[in-house]
Amino acid sequence: SYKFPHEHEIMASYTRRIRRPRGRELQPFETWIDAYNVRTGNPELKPEYIDSYELGYQNNFGRNLFSLEGYYKVTNNKIERVSSVYDVNVILQSVENVGTDYAYGAEAMLDWDLFKWLNLNVTGDIYQYRIEGMLYDEEFSRESFNWNTRVNSTFKIGQSTRIMINGIYYSPSVSSQGRRDGFYITNAAIRQDVWNKSLSVTLQLRDILATGRHEFTSEGSDFYSYTEFSRKAPVVMLALTYNFNRYKPDREQEEEQEEFDDEEQMF
Repeated sequence: SYKFPHEHEIMASYTRRIRRPRGRELQPFETWIDAYNVRTGNPELKPEYIDSYELGYQNNFGRNLFSLEGYYKVTNNKIERVSSVYDVNVILQSVENVGTDYAYGAEAMLDWDLFKWLNLNVTGDIYQYRIEGMLYDEEFSRESFNWNTRVNSTFKIGQSTRIMINGIYYSPSVSSQGRRDGFYITNAAIRQDVWNKSLSVTLQLRDILATGRHEFTSEGSDFYSYTEFSRKAPVVMLALTYNFNRYKPDREQEEEQEEFDDEEQMF
């Protein structure tokens, strides 16, 4: 990273990460979901290796922050849930290392104190996505143009009360066997701090408009499948958090960052 005058900064990075299969993905036992679907894991899964190249710009202006980042990411041994024919009118859902995926695009973020009592945090991500490999002895290659956005509005009522409204949208995207449709979710939360911020009470409402449906279409040489997954909505959650030995940072900037992190944890 390199800092310029007037709070301008540029950053460049390369990272290599590993994501190991989850326990459920490795489980070899068959589980009947319903009369038409069987699920199983794959104990022979290999871990994913992700190479990420990033170039970014950041500017702090007052209490506000703007950042813009370009990136290129490659995931080897991509892990995906895939489908195949188990029996007549019965689909087997398993997990495989399907190949390699590539994503290149840009992500922007604006954290803006519009008023003393209102903070807006907006992020947007646009990227070209491609996945290719070999599945069930057949080569495949699919790609799509994707974009996602997230808007957080935080209302500050006094020193101890925060109300947050959150909206998220994910565009359609391809997979090794098909496509996931786009969807959006709206959430809200209110947090009340008491006892000098030692105790926090948070009430959350998730998927207020009941729009968080996940729709998948997959197909192979001998099957076609459409799946819609949704949960009952909205979901109401009440959380109590008690902080032991809560320290007070010396610098105002650290206090602001701590406050921002607390608000992010509301969701």
